[in-house]
Amino acid sequence: MDIYLEKVDPDTNCYRFFSIRIEPDLFAPAALVTHWGRIGTRGRTRIRGSGPVAKCESMGEALRSLRLRHGYFETSLS
Repeated sequence: MDIYLEKVDPDTNCYRFFSIRIEPDLFAPAALVTHWGRIGTRGRTRIRGSGPVAKCESMGEALRSLRLRHGYFETSLS
């Protein structure tokens, strides 16, 4: 899972990104890692949880739907 979301609203000077990734973990099969901030900056990173891949995917989908409700839209990194 590798999801990249953006929220762009020039009227309110809002240029944000939110990334959701599942990465390998040292103590569990997978970890859910989020990365967010203003577009063009380094942003912040947080490990939201770790465990089985299915659990991380369901947590990632919940975060994705929350961000979509808050005005973000999916884009590609290419």
